[in-house]
Amino acid sequence: MWKEQVMQVLERHFGTGKEITEASHFIDDLDGDDFDIVDVTDQVCKKLEINIPEEDTFNIETVQDLLNEVEKNIVQ
Repeated sequence: MWKEQVMQVLERHFGTGKEITEASHFIDDLDGDDFDIVDVTDQVCKKLEINIPEEDTFNIETVQDLLNEVEKNIVQ
């Protein structure tokens, strides 16, 4: 369920006209930038009520990277 919530945040942020998959690169595929990665990560954290340490966001380049960080920090 949390993966769907992450994808909803991404669709809202980048638009539904883009194909967003786990392999999507935020900059190359979604035309985002470093600020988009930080913003999306913040939105996901608020939605899921988790905290991803700032230093861990520096390694996020793809949707899968974001999903991995969420999975590490989510309370199940």
